[in-house]
Amino acid sequence: MQIETRNTGRPVSRIDGPLKVTGRADYAAEHFEPGMLHGYIVPSTIASGTILSIDTSRASAMPGIVEIFTHENRPDAAWWDYKWRDETAPPGHPFRPLHSERILFDGQPVALVVADTFENARDAAALIIVDYDEGHPDTDLSAHVQDSYVPPKKRSGLPRPPKPRGEPEKAFEEAAFKISADYLSESEHHNPMEMFATSVLWENDGQLTIYDKTQGSQNSQAYVCGVFGLKTEDVRVLNPFIGGAFGAALRPRPQLFLAVMTSLALKRSVKIEMSRRDMFYLSHRPALRQTVSLAADADGRLQSVMHHALAATSRFEDYQEVVVNWSGLAYKCDNVKLSYELAKLDIDTPGDMRAPGAA
Repeated sequence: MQIETRNTGRPVSRIDGPLKVTGRADYAAEHFEPGMLHGYIVPSTIASGTILSIDTSRASAMPGIVEIFTHENRPDAAWWDYKWRDETAPPGHPFRPLHSERILFDGQPVALVVADTFENARDAAALIIVDYDEGHPDTDLSAHVQDSYVPPKKRSGLPRPPKPRGEPEKAFEEAAFKISADYLSESEHHNPMEMFATSVLWENDGQLTIYDKTQGSQNSQAYVCGVFGLKTEDVRVLNPFIGGAFGAALRPRPQLFLAVMTSLALKRSVKIEMSRRDMFYLSHRPALRQTVSLAADADGRLQSVMHHALAATSRFEDYQEVVVNWSGLAYKCDNVKLSYELAKLDIDTPGDMRAPGAA
């Protein structure tokens, strides 16, 4: 008897299909329990500088306010960088929400309002006044063509560009036909349908069940345990459904830290959902400047391939992706030079996005 194993062209029902189309699939923000608190993040409105003062008096007087956290009263968390470094983190110093008065990028969380309802937290957050000593933000990648650098430590799991082969510069100069051009790609943002959210359920006097928008529940669990010094058996992270991510949810995001921090501090269940505005601060494909130089002989055969990429990264981490490596594989050529460098800007660390930067 012949066993039919081919599915191409056949109608195959998704296991989760009926739940999603009928609204019965519960996402990270759709978990509730009596007495659950709600958090609302106040983002910075500058990209570089320091916080001089935060006036929370009017917000604190609003109805339903339970607590307002800033860098001045944030509960203790891990000191060492390795405790904060998640499984997909690039080299550098991982971002720590509400860690200090220093502003590293636009939209950085500067306060968290916790209230009995989402609406009360949101309305109170609008009354917080932050006074800054604003710096001069540097966000122009093209201004750093001359002072870019090769990342001293490569990102785990990603190969560096291969060493040059042949004499690509000489072959380029001597070729009958040649072209060299610069291509600038601005940063791109993921913006999946489901916004980032974390619901933390406080259970059994200290055990946590966490519903997090993540592409790696084990990564989120390890991050929470490392940052807060918790036992793995006391932290359960679930993500049965995810409404789009495209790479943005590979790393733990600030709302996870802030929700767990609040739950532990207040011994209550807590939910934090990011707004659509916040999504533009969370993750993005970095701006990329590429210089491609190609040379051919009189018969049209490639004589030289040179591909240089300059990518943006944050002040505190060296985000990296594979961009130029493919250029040495697409066509036969004996003279190839591929290079990849970074420039530090006043932005949040970029994140992985579906399709590599080379695409």
